[in-house]
Amino acid sequence: MITSDLAEKIRVRARRLVPALVWVAGAAEALLLARLLARLLAARPDSPAFAALYCVTWPLIAPLAALDAAQRQFGAVLELSTLAAAVLMPVIVCLLGIWLAPRSAGGSP
Repeated sequence: MITSDLAEKIRVRARRLVPALVWVAGAAEALLLARLLARLLAARPDSPAFAALYCVTWPLIAPLAALDAAQRQFGAVLELSTLAAAVLMPVIVCLLGIWLAPRSAGGSP
């Protein structure tokens, strides 16, 4: 059974988690958009800066890599996996923020 004291502690932690989640998602979104722009402008993957960008953002787009299976690997490419991740990330974070947001006192728990 959840006591009101424990429920209040959970609400306080959720209030702290939402802004941190938004900041992390914003940073990840910026990296994804930088990757998208770099791939669109055919940035050289052997450049250390772009190699680091591709390595950092790879875990974010790896689940969607099947979208890019038929595309060429070099030259100017519109990575659909990066575009999809850049579109889905704010939606997921918004839904998590709504789910974790504290409820009003008169609303359902």
